[in-house]
Amino acid sequence: MKPFFLVAAFCTVVFVGCQSESKPAVVKSDTAVAKEPIIYPFTPKYSLNWQPGDEKNALMVLNCLKHYVDGDVKGALTNFADTVVFYSDGFHFQGSKDSLETIISAERKEQASVSKNFDTWATLYYPDKDDTWVTLWYTETWTDKKGKTDSLNYVDDVLIKNGKIREYDEKVRHFPPPPVAKK
Repeated sequence: MKPFFLVAAFCTVVFVGCQSESKPAVVKSDTAVAKEPIIYPFTPKYSLNWQPGDEKNALMVLNCLKHYVDGDVKGALTNFADTVVFYSDGFHFQGSKDSLETIISAERKEQASVSKNFDTWATLYYPDKDDTWVTLWYTETWTDKKGKTDSLNYVDDVLIKNGKIREYDEKVRHFPPPPVAKK
């Protein structure tokens, strides 16, 4: 009788063990913890309330830059609003898309080639302002018509409203010149 009892007990343990579901481990994130209010030492000028935005807006901006690289300034400005604000290093423009096209075309004609090497980009939507911003991080390298090559590191913030680029804000970092060889 003892062997039968041991076999029955073993079968019961195996049967019960196979029937019980394993429960996934509970993962705690910092969102489950009650958060203390944060008091920042500065007040932002813009909203901190954002969420991921529609990546179609990033595609629109990237296509704009691709047209510029290809030398097609008119195509680059296709998705700009009729009135636009454009900021760059030592440059501020506010006016019609056509006037901006004239300025950018003259600049692009001085360049034999342009390339952009992207680190990344992000699309953010601000629901309290109904604004979408696309931010891009990249290095632009160009060669002018005289054969001189140079580059800049960019961070661009692009405001999209109603499916159009309304504001383009370029921020640049100049690379330091190479050290001069001592004689």
